[in-house]
Amino acid sequence: MDEGKAAFYAAIIGFAAAIIGAAVGGWASWKAARHGADAAVRAAVEQVKGQAENEHTHWIRQERLHAYRIVLQACTDFMTAIQQLETQVLTGRSTDELRQLLEQRLRDVELSTSSLHLLGPSSVHAAALHLLAEADSTVDALTGWEYLGDNTEAANDLRCRKALATQAVLAFTDECRAVVGTTSD
Repeated sequence: MDEGKAAFYAAIIGFAAAIIGAAVGGWASWKAARHGADAAVRAAVEQVKGQAENEHTHWIRQERLHAYRIVLQACTDFMTAIQQLETQVLTGRSTDELRQLLEQRLRDVELSTSSLHLLGPSSVHAAALHLLAEADSTVDALTGWEYLGDNTEAANDLRCRKALATQAVLAFTDECRAVVGTTSD
């Protein structure tokens, strides 16, 4: 073969090798760019997902705090009404208006605890149900107390029920603190 043909063939082979090399290099660059873009998209999706989870957790915590405050305020109002009623009975004054107030305060406690099963967790809802049961028992104990006159047993029963209601409020408060202090359910 003469030198001209050899150079021509070498040029063709070189040209083909350059094109194949450029194609392979371009494909490898495209593949690397696509891999980099996919990694960036996955990282962005994970970041948005993590941020959404954090915001949701924060929102749940804020809603729980709000609901717990409402329940605790209703309990405070309820316990205040019990104290007022007890004072009225002990001093021999009329208690009809206070009894109505106490029953309204019990309904307020009931209404305030009704949304807790939605917000969770179940430990707070259970503590709220226990609190409501104790409040209801206290109202039941007060129902006939005025008509029992100077009955020490009835007065002691009332004090015991008030103490149980107070313990239930404290247990509810402890459950609320335990939940609000954590970030997971």
